[in-house]
Amino acid sequence: MIKKLGKYTLHLKDKPSILSFASVAGTKEASGPIARYFDKIIDESENDKSWEEAESTLQKTAFEIALSKISKSSSDIDLIFAGDLLNQCISSTFALKDFNIPFLGQYGACSTMAQALLLAAIMVQTNCAGICAAVTSSHFCSAERQFRFPLDYGSQKSPTSQWTVTGSGCIIVGKNKNLPRISDVLIGKIVDFDISDSNNMGAAMAPADVKLTPYLIKTKQ
Repeated sequence: MIKKLGKYTLHLKDKPSILSFASVAGTKEASGPIARYFDKIIDESENDKSWEEAESTLQKTAFEIALSKISKSSSDIDLIFAGDLLNQCISSTFALKDFNIPFLGQYGACSTMAQALLLAAIMVQTNCAGICAAVTSSHFCSAERQFRFPLDYGSQKSPTSQWTVTGSGCIIVGKNKNLPRISDVLIGKIVDFDISDSNNMGAAMAPADVKLTPYLIKTKQ
């Protein structure tokens, strides 16, 4: 059962659980302060013929690792929500096509994982699916080609330009009261703060963080 709390928040009575999760990243991320938390570091230049293919490898690997942690196979997954930053969610499509799982592509940019996880939890809560997977990925080089200047151009980067992460994450959602659970979900609204610098993604996303942080502090208290 799903109950509305206020105007927008949905309360999930059974509180679907996070059965498993996994994250993989590229070599640059491996030099950062949270490298020890990644399940696997992949040299994205080793075996794949293109950056887009490398991104698919990241996503496929994250999904397989998450499954292995709970001794599940792809046949145990009823539905998969996955997305990336590229046209037609091509990285997700090629990463997951051989698993033969019903697939719903997601395109929410930086909110893709939250969106996929929200939908997976709702599907499990309503018994439309027993176990769902939420997956997303990005790759610095494929994102540059998609949104900015292909690296082949050798163009000068803007002082406000961001570095898109090379990595992927997967969360498996089902029912298990002994594991972390999802009790409520809230779908965000589009808010335009008139950020005109298309390279300055930090400024574009900062307002969302400012609005969310007081809520997180309050709930922890």
